[in-house]
Amino acid sequence: MKTVIITDSTCDLTREQLAQLDVEAVSLSVNFSDKSYRDGVDITKRDFFKMLAESKENPTTSQPSPEDFLTLFEKHKQQGNQVVYIGISSVLSGTVQSAQIAKGMCGYDDIYIVDSLSATAGIELLLRIACDMRDAGASAGEIAAELTALVPKMRLYAYVDTLKYLVRGGRVSKTAGAIGGALGVKPLITIADGAVLSLGTARGQKGAFEKMCSIVKDADIDTSKPVMLTHTVPEENMHLFEAYLMEKGVNYDWIYGEVGSVIGTHVGPGAVAVAYIVK
Repeated sequence: MKTVIITDSTCDLTREQLAQLDVEAVSLSVNFSDKSYRDGVDITKRDFFKMLAESKENPTTSQPSPEDFLTLFEKHKQQGNQVVYIGISSVLSGTVQSAQIAKGMCGYDDIYIVDSLSATAGIELLLRIACDMRDAGASAGEIAAELTALVPKMRLYAYVDTLKYLVRGGRVSKTAGAIGGALGVKPLITIADGAVLSLGTARGQKGAFEKMCSIVKDADIDTSKPVMLTHTVPEENMHLFEAYLMEKGVNYDWIYGEVGSVIGTHVGPGAVAVAYIVK
């Protein structure tokens, strides 16, 4: 018997990174018109953002079915393995519900489902902690209990570089988008209790950096856990933000990430986010 870690593609780790961590992933899908692509399998992050820029409408996304999870769960049940699944916020997607349905269909008690109440870098933080615990010999139950205790301490903050995709997705009105775009407004967002919430706006990139830096500087970050910077294309914005943080005396041993197609659908290119766990 071994402990197996499973996640979904919104963790935004590449297939190579998942293999290095020995983690399995179930893919969500991104749909352009009548074509569907499995996130992280059929479409790369760079190809996605190229298609997004060329598309006149936002793509849609869809969650995996219970059967997608059941295939994995049944395999590990037959092998006698314990399973921990760490998934995208149940407020943002029905993916965790699909996993719960699959667990019921599988009829196997040694499957533990952790609702991250987060996405992208937030999930990756939990994944890395889970893998460290697994490698140290922790059981699936112990890992799930620790992650569940850490979820309320998770913080993820981001700024969005352009209002275009929030407008196309119906989250911002066209009028507000036009005014905000003309003024160089950068929306700031966070994920709290599993939902995406607005933190207001900043004028220009420097203003966004200043507000996000203030949040990070005031945070009581648990440095025994991973801390992350992540971005949508281009990567340059993330490193500009890192340099700004360093100038202000905020310096951590950052893990770098890159946001994929499911979350990228809503925030578009140029976004930067920071994720960490507080004490």
